[in-house]
Amino acid sequence: MLKKSLTIVMALSLGFFLTIPSGQTFAADPKHDNETTVFDKTFSWQFMGAISGVYDQSPIKGDKQSEFEDYLDISLLFDLYYKGFFMQSNHRRSSAATLGGEIGYELIVKDSWELDIISKVYVPGYEPSDIIDNNDSDIPTLSGLKDRGYGQGIGLRYSRFYQNSVLSVDVASLVPLSRADGWVADIFYSHLLPYRNWDIYLGAGFTYYSADVSNYFVGVNQDEVSSVRPFYEPGSSFQAQLEVFAQHPISQNWSFNAGITQSYYSTAIKDSPLIAKQHLTQVMLGVLYVF
Repeated sequence: MLKKSLTIVMALSLGFFLTIPSGQTFAADPKHDNETTVFDKTFSWQFMGAISGVYDQSPIKGDKQSEFEDYLDISLLFDLYYKGFFMQSNHRRSSAATLGGEIGYELIVKDSWELDIISKVYVPGYEPSDIIDNNDSDIPTLSGLKDRGYGQGIGLRYSRFYQNSVLSVDVASLVPLSRADGWVADIFYSHLLPYRNWDIYLGAGFTYYSADVSNYFVGVNQDEVSSVRPFYEPGSSFQAQLEVFAQHPISQNWSFNAGITQSYYSTAIKDSPLIAKQHLTQVMLGVLYVF
């Protein structure tokens, strides 16, 4: 829902690293007929490093990319799987590093679908004082505003695998450590389109935020009201996304990555006195190294 400018992102994620060569499906490795979990594959890991140039619009009023490091994203991605437990980084999305990785456990694994317990950050937090300092100017709508902690959620994910496509549906409750109550429902569909030596991923997403989540991140409480920041209680809201992400191998270990993401926020978010933009664009160009 909201983005915070990042200079260096460290995403340590344990997870089942799934390589999907061109022309193959998104589905996991074949299982034995009587399996419900993938305990036959007890351990796997992969370590990657990425450096990218990013153009990343922020919805927050007054928050702009102003320094060189605002346009640079450096990520370390570590995927690990062990006996159904995983942490993973989604390095097949152009905005993957923003929210870090996921941790979870595979409850049921079938050839065409999977059900997992999942924990991840669904909403990035932001610190108004840091945004003001980073922009080196006064931002009246943020001055004196309380920090918004990140929205860490725990819930269930259902994944459905098709030929060269995957559909995932998350329903998660934000945990108390996030300082935000409420729940989110997150749907994402990704289709792999092989073209010559390119892997092109076409994605579409929709995220629903309950009233408590929206009120926490873009609402204005009575004790935060000022002359330029009226009281605001948005209620439930949503974000929709369209994305194109492409990978091209440079060598055995290096690959070139490029992506563009277009985000749209519902009127409940756009009407907040903290929000400047309803439509956001993110562009990323970079390289990925697999150790």
